[in-house]
Amino acid sequence: MTMTEQLRSSSKAIPTDLVGAATDALIGRNVFDGTFLSPLIIARATAIEHNLATMREFCLANRVELAPHGKTTMAPSLISRQIAHGAWGITIANAVQARTLFDFGVQRLLIANQLVNEPAIDWALEASTRGLDLYCFVDSQAGLSLLNRNGAGQVSVLVEIGDRGGRGGVRNIDKAIALAEEARALKTVRFAGAAGYEGVFLSAQDHADRRHVQDYLRLLAHAFERIATLGLYDPDTPPILTAGGSACFDDVVDICGPIADAHHGELVLRSGCYVTHDSGFYNEISPLRDHAELAPFRPALEAIAQVISRPEPTLALLDLGKRDVSFDQGLPVPLWRYEQTRRIPAPDSWRVSNLMDQHAYLTVEASDALAVGDFISFGISHPCTTFDKWKHIPEVDDNGTVVAVISTEF
Repeated sequence: MTMTEQLRSSSKAIPTDLVGAATDALIGRNVFDGTFLSPLIIARATAIEHNLATMREFCLANRVELAPHGKTTMAPSLISRQIAHGAWGITIANAVQARTLFDFGVQRLLIANQLVNEPAIDWALEASTRGLDLYCFVDSQAGLSLLNRNGAGQVSVLVEIGDRGGRGGVRNIDKAIALAEEARALKTVRFAGAAGYEGVFLSAQDHADRRHVQDYLRLLAHAFERIATLGLYDPDTPPILTAGGSACFDDVVDICGPIADAHHGELVLRSGCYVTHDSGFYNEISPLRDHAELAPFRPALEAIAQVISRPEPTLALLDLGKRDVSFDQGLPVPLWRYEQTRRIPAPDSWRVSNLMDQHAYLTVEASDALAVGDFISFGISHPCTTFDKWKHIPEVDDNGTVVAVISTEF
């Protein structure tokens, strides 16, 4: 899954002298050499490699599989590294993402969603005849019926278990059992297991939210067990039990793992954000909080922006906005002030108070030495909605030299 593209004048932050060159021309340049435009998103190579290795170690230690959510990055170069680190498959959100990654060579994909669009279903079935091993969710008889098509090909379905206040998913186990029974009778469908998503029940790190997550996971595990006791899973293939967003995958292992093992199933986690982690929401949740034997994930993404105005003693404006970074799960976090390549920790008092389309409002102390033209870097919260704003992200070593280019396919 390697590719070389041409840098364009619209390629954000790219040095002017590289417009028209291949993306590989960025390799060897230093992001602090004075030629990159502002703002700029970089990815720290050492943090990415640490996170890949840490997640692999966690999965091996707990005997679980990983199908990381590709929609986090939609970056084939990162996804290929996740596969190289042992990923069982790649999760995506819809058929367009599935088609994109299949064209890049990913052979096993899990659509963590209902597949009801008829052209998308036709594509999926046809792609399965060309080697695609595709899984999707189902939570209704109507949705299951749409998957029953004429012709060749087959998709594997996972009955989605929901709960009150959640997203999709059946709201009672009897309905899940009925769907499993019906799926077994369809030619273009293979019934493969049960699925859920616990992250929707977590809005912040507090005891009440964590308890709701754990209660839901017990419901999911119970549904998987009930279906197993009825003998509805294919005896020749281990059934799949899958959950595990980026915030609570350790709870999934603790609660669902023993049930999957007891019925000779495979527990498949779907965490995607681990690969770059963040400096906000996921950092606060800290999925590995109870695993002292593993080093925590490290934030890999860094937004570097420039002070464009200091109109008031306690206010600085930067050329960083909603078009550049995530803001749905928290505002950017000031990390460093740069003096060329030298990093100086940002004062604890600095806060981004507001983010507009192209401006960040930074609250500072009146006595802080911060001038127009200075560079500041920020950590981000929730990597998914930063990646989708950038076509090319330089991956840099600890000195800021570009060692690879992460290109996205949103």
